[in-house]
Amino acid sequence: MKMERRIAGIMYILITFALVNEMSINVQARDNNKRRAKEKVGGFQKNICDITDRDSKVHCYCENNRELRNATKAECWVFNGGIPRDDLIWQSFASQPTLQTLSFNVRVDGALGYVPTKALHYLQRLRSINIKYGNIVELTSFAFANLTNLKEATLSTNQIETIQQFAFAHLPNITSINLEDNMIIEIGTEAFYDLPKLEKLVLTKNNISSIKDGAFQRTFNLQELDLNKNNIFHLNRHTFDGLANLRKLDLRRNRINNLTEFTFAELWNLHELLLGKNELKFISERAFDGLSQLDKLSLDDNKLVALPSGWLEGARGLSTLDLRSNELYALTFDNIRPIFDNLKPQNSNLLLEENNFVCDCRLKWMHSLRNETKSQNTKASLDSVTCKMDPPVVSSAYNKLPDPIENKLDYNQDILHAGLTIETTLSKPNGTENYIEEQSNDITVTAKKGVKRNVLKMPPDSLPCPRETKKTTEMPQLMIDPVIPIQNEMKTYRFHDTNAATSAAIDILILWSSMLSFFFT
Repeated sequence: MKMERRIAGIMYILITFALVNEMSINVQARDNNKRRAKEKVGGFQKNICDITDRDSKVHCYCENNRELRNATKAECWVFNGGIPRDDLIWQSFASQPTLQTLSFNVRVDGALGYVPTKALHYLQRLRSINIKYGNIVELTSFAFANLTNLKEATLSTNQIETIQQFAFAHLPNITSINLEDNMIIEIGTEAFYDLPKLEKLVLTKNNISSIKDGAFQRTFNLQELDLNKNNIFHLNRHTFDGLANLRKLDLRRNRINNLTEFTFAELWNLHELLLGKNELKFISERAFDGLSQLDKLSLDDNKLVALPSGWLEGARGLSTLDLRSNELYALTFDNIRPIFDNLKPQNSNLLLEENNFVCDCRLKWMHSLRNETKSQNTKASLDSVTCKMDPPVVSSAYNKLPDPIENKLDYNQDILHAGLTIETTLSKPNGTENYIEEQSNDITVTAKKGVKRNVLKMPPDSLPCPRETKKTTEMPQLMIDPVIPIQNEMKTYRFHDTNAATSAAIDILILWSSMLSFFFT
């Protein structure tokens, strides 16, 4: 009897153990099914910092900590192309919500054609994002998921052509955006929207030919704007609206051919303006009005033939001026007068080499500045300035030198005659023989129609003077940019209007006087 009870107990235990084991297997199976279902609908069980699957399209290497929810910096490599925007790999970034720095290096052409906004949604602490070598053609609206802590965004060397409206929007703490080396064609009015702390915007090496008026109005704290190496050919006074705090504007290597009046009038705090290597032929007398804080202006490697006398009146704080490699035939004291004293300190710069100056008394001021300036750069540049003894042949469309004969410029014709050479001058007993002999060592180029001489090695009193200097810059009718004057410009315009009204009144009085005299005689 006891034996039977023992056998029954053992059977009971075995049956119970079997039932418990079966229940455990069923529970585990149900858990596995739930896990698989969760992964299908968007689970994020994978640690983005610890992916071992060789077939994964994205591999990330994390610094500081690889544990879940602890990493702060990740560098991701994209090897396989064709990643859908809603791929589960982007949901895996939820495993590291504390990331502050994230970069994507695309190693295969066509591997990443968009900003992974799905991943960014989980990274609300992110402060810096960098995507390089992708094939991103278009930046879509709200591409950066309104990341409130983002400070830097770099998307250089992609293939971006279009920036949609609000692509950069609602990023209240971003300070720097770099879009260098892309294919951007146009900057629209609301591409950069609600960016109150943006300080630096880099758009170098793109195909930008159009900037919509007011494109930068929402970036009012921008301090540096880099538009170097683009295809910009036209600017107007509304191009830079809203940039009252801008300190540096780089427009080098574009196709700008003229600067109309008040082009930079909104840039009250601008310190550095770079316009070198463009196609500038015309500069309005009031193009730089309003730039009272400007320190540096570069206009090197352009096609300028002449400059208006008062062109620097609006930029009286200028201490560095680069006019090298233009086609200037004259640079008068009136051109330089507003900044002449600024060119005397040691840290100032005036660069004038490689122009087409005519040897006449309009260059006399260079001797004075050479003696008074403490700037070694200015001295070296002035020492290198050369001029030609023959009047230049000017073919520029916008800057034409008056014909010496028609305008009766009173040059020393013995020296300036187009067919005169050094030899024929030496043969003339007119008192110039000794001077030519003394200066023969300074000749750098000798030709039938031109002699280049070093300006500072010619005695100032020996330079011939034109009888009168006429304005040589005329604005083409098609380039007139009608504007309404602003602030301090109103006074000047009112003055002009008063003069015009006075002149008209005088004309009317003369007309009435003529009519009265006709009737009463």
